Amino acid sequence: MIFFNSHKKTGREIGATIKQTIHQIFIGHNKAVPEKIYQDKYIYGYITASATNLMAYVFGGKDWSHQKKGECIIEALSIIDPSGKLLDFHVDNNVDPEKFQKLNSNKDFKQGMNDATTFIGVVYGFLKPDDPDPILKEAKKMSEKTEDMSYMFGGGDRSPNAHLGGCVTMLTLFGYIKKKYLK
Repeated sequence: MIFFNSHKKTGREIGATIKQTIHQIFIGHNKAVPEKIYQDKYIYGYITASATNLMAYVFGGKDWSHQKKGECIIEALSIIDPSGKLLDFHVDNNVDPEKFQKLNSNKDFKQGMNDATTFIGVVYGFLKPDDPDPILKEAKKMSEKTEDMSYMFGGGDRSPNAHLGGCVTMLTLFGYIKKKYLK
């Protein structure tokens, strides 16, 4: 058996998950995914935090070498956007220190990262139930009101917190996409 490329397989799984999440709302509205969506600072922040958190905390890559982490992320980005534009955007923003600093101080980028971190934290039980995140509080209210529709919000056998995570996604990522791309 060959085990040395499992981090690349993990990257492909992460990429497929993130791509499905982003594309889901466009499919639901019978709209094409905009070509430049991956250069949107919020979306890129969401992708970055999702991929990093999934790799490190869900798939056990926290202690991987820098090279393995990089290869995992490259695989994920290549699945999310097979055209290579997302990967080019990622490399461009991470190689140039000025671009990197500018990106990391961008409020939309930071919000996307925060929203993805909240989602991953909720679904995988990393956030404490009493976490003061205002999105989490609002998602809990939404979750209580929509419990009988949990199949629409990601409920089911995957995670005991999938429904709540679906509500977080509705309030954050989907809310952002609706406002910016589905007017």
